[in-house]
Amino acid sequence: MKKLLALLLMTAIASPSVQAGEKPIKLGLMFGLTGTASPIGPVQLDGAKLAIKEANAAGGIQFGGAKRQVEFIVRDDETKPDAAIRRFRDFVNQDKVDAVIGQSLAPISGALNQEVKRTKVAYFPVNVVSLDLFTPQELAESTFAIHGCAYSAGYASAVTVVKRLEKRKIVFFGPAYAFGQDQWKGAQAAFKELGVAAEYLESPVGTNDFTSYLTKIMEMNPEVVMLAHWGVDAINVLKQTLESGLKGRTTIFFNWMTNAFGSGVPPEALDGVYSLMSWYYDLTGFQDANIIAKGNGFAKKFIDEYGYPPDPYSVMAYDGTLEALRALSLAGTNDPAAIAGAILANPEFEAVKGKGKWRIDHQPVFEYGAFIVVGKGAAERKDKWDLVKVIGSYTGDDFLPSLTLFGY
Repeated sequence: MKKLLALLLMTAIASPSVQAGEKPIKLGLMFGLTGTASPIGPVQLDGAKLAIKEANAAGGIQFGGAKRQVEFIVRDDETKPDAAIRRFRDFVNQDKVDAVIGQSLAPISGALNQEVKRTKVAYFPVNVVSLDLFTPQELAESTFAIHGCAYSAGYASAVTVVKRLEKRKIVFFGPAYAFGQDQWKGAQAAFKELGVAAEYLESPVGTNDFTSYLTKIMEMNPEVVMLAHWGVDAINVLKQTLESGLKGRTTIFFNWMTNAFGSGVPPEALDGVYSLMSWYYDLTGFQDANIIAKGNGFAKKFIDEYGYPPDPYSVMAYDGTLEALRALSLAGTNDPAAIAGAILANPEFEAVKGKGKWRIDHQPVFEYGAFIVVGKGAAERKDKWDLVKVIGSYTGDDFLPSLTLFGY
């Protein structure tokens, strides 16, 4: 079985046959299919594959004066920067891909952004990337990150905790890696604007048992604890808030929820937990009928294809892949400078979560930055995927860090 999986991951998966003489567009798809990001990588891959299938079903994309089908090659970055760099180089040097799409962990996106500076190719990370990537000094000319940065998740979560939940005695608990630390930077900025002081607690990389930290938080007696963990860590910390008794003592706010995390814990561990999500497949009751219709349409296609509802990271991988194909079509070439120029000259696009527009720092402003949700208990759920209820949204340009913060 392992040999078969390896063969599938390292082999080009072709689109429907192209006519003789046509050269198909070739995309490299790479996610954390194993390792600590493995709860997220597979659902991202499914979103990217669905975008490519739809493009091919429509006859391919217009490119260089002709319609071209799209092929893709899948590789596993193993949630390891060194493995990701090797496979990225294989994409470029061996497979001759026209663009690379992927990643499930911020440090890997950062490492590949540096590779893009040296090895010119269009790169579309579809995960939440590190804050520093967007500075003019760090950002590669042809890196475009559709899912933004973790700073936004921290900032918007802090605003939601203070303004919507009306909590002021706050403990922020995060991991000692970029995803959590960037959330804390965003939360700090929001707390400063709102005149709130919060306590900060950090767990080292590799922590599996969070009990001692959660016990300490109980002793601090907060009104709310904000959690900023990722991947397997996220599932573990959510479970342990229940097991330790912390969940029964205070409000839990998990800053950036996914279906993969929510479905990985018992219903009672998610029940009543507030979160932000970049999107959710069931927007029943949301105020924007157009967004509900778009979401329902995408969810149906995804469920029909894969047999399970799309994760927020599925939809961002889907939209990120469509943006890569749109950019290639607009440019009419795989030259990364031309692709970057085409995006910035035509920054507006339609996405499942609403209208998007690329900024000069290569992250987009969306009509809805995030959706505010609350977890459902077992009695409320229709099935195992009925995880949360959408109770609002976070809109406005302040969802993204200001351009002046990056030095633009």
